[in-house]
Amino acid sequence: MKNMKKIMALCLAGAMTCTAVACGNSNEKESSKEQKESENASEKQKDGEKEKLVISCYLADDSQVAVREKYIDEPLKEAFPDVDIEIKMYNDRQSLQVEVTGGGGPDILDLDGPTDVAEFAKAERVLDLGPYAEKYGWQDMFYDWAYNSCFYNEKLYSLPTAFEGMVMYYNMDVFEENNWEIPTTKEELEALMPKIKEAGIIPISFGNSNYQGAVDWLYSTFTSCYGGPEAVKAAMEGTGKFTDDAIKDSLQVMVDWWEKGWLGDNASQSITNEDMMAFFAEGRAAMMINGTWASNQLLATYPDCNWDSEMLPADAEHGPILPFATGGGYAINANSKNADLAAEVLNYLFTSLDRHYQSINEAGYQPYPLKEFDLSRLEGMDEKLLDQYTLLMDAQTNNQIGYCSWTFYPSEMRVYMNENTDALFLGQLSLDDYLKEAQSYIDAAREEGAIPVLP
Repeated sequence: MKNMKKIMALCLAGAMTCTAVACGNSNEKESSKEQKESENASEKQKDGEKEKLVISCYLADDSQVAVREKYIDEPLKEAFPDVDIEIKMYNDRQSLQVEVTGGGGPDILDLDGPTDVAEFAKAERVLDLGPYAEKYGWQDMFYDWAYNSCFYNEKLYSLPTAFEGMVMYYNMDVFEENNWEIPTTKEELEALMPKIKEAGIIPISFGNSNYQGAVDWLYSTFTSCYGGPEAVKAAMEGTGKFTDDAIKDSLQVMVDWWEKGWLGDNASQSITNEDMMAFFAEGRAAMMINGTWASNQLLATYPDCNWDSEMLPADAEHGPILPFATGGGYAINANSKNADLAAEVLNYLFTSLDRHYQSINEAGYQPYPLKEFDLSRLEGMDEKLLDQYTLLMDAQTNNQIGYCSWTFYPSEMRVYMNENTDALFLGQLSLDDYLKEAQSYIDAAREEGAIPVLP
């Protein structure tokens, strides 16, 4: 998702297609090989050997691994005692893609979300989950907006692993020490930020030097909150354009804030994600636009930071909006020899709710977007986290849903915007050219039937 994102996005489909063509002349051999593997698997079962199932995840530190083992690994082993389940860690997206492209890889792919899954689906490297959805009733389990976002070209290729959103974080100590009121409207926020800057404090912390793609947190937020969800949806569905005034004006606001030093202190390209968090937590910045996932890092790394979070101060025309996303997607590798078992494991993960509530309460896991998710089961957890989950649930109920790019934008469009938003900030690219190019990716995705489903 970081440095190699564009290269892999452009090359993945071609590389996978070449693999398919290269193998096309050896179908007989492959068929014979698969039959032999199936016979070997049957022999292993007769000999008492366990079936093998591999699930991917990304490299994590020891504390993260310990948490995962408690809430994922161990429960899976108990639920499937006759299966040898391995959680395989990958350094980056490229190494996983290379394995899958080569005809191997884990049975279950833990991917970054619908736009990421679409790259694999386009190359036919993940399975259509439609038959399993019908078998297990998945279509009735998830919120419609999250479930429908997992379709590509009218087929279900993944299941949403979490739901999250973009919010504004406030350092309450900074606000209280300076007698500033929390702004509730865009106008109030724009009136406050010059005062914050005059006080020698960064108004809104932001940095992406170690992950360029963090800019999608910004453009997703500004287009939804200040351009309006209707304008974004119209552009994706073809009844409007991404070049329309509503979206253009919202992104001009984003650029203006950056140029004035209100957003990222005119230096976001040299500030890491970790520094961005530190500036906010230590009071060098008063606010931070970040995802709901950042709350866990704040609690773990900066337990003394007195913070709160709310929807971005509202635009008068659109009211308060919370840009939504699915935090990831489970897909089944088309190379898997145990697809039925993989689907059974996925169904367990989404139906073992006692385990899931425990992981949220004790470890701050993001909740699955399940219709039967019960906030009352989270009583006793950290109050700030509970407030965020309540905010997410209320936004769903009140139809205040905006659109994050990693769930609702075409994947190639997102790659382009992630790699070129900094050029907007630095004056190296005009907003008109930026939007025109972004629209071209929407047009291409519409021709391919690859536009995500927007609620």
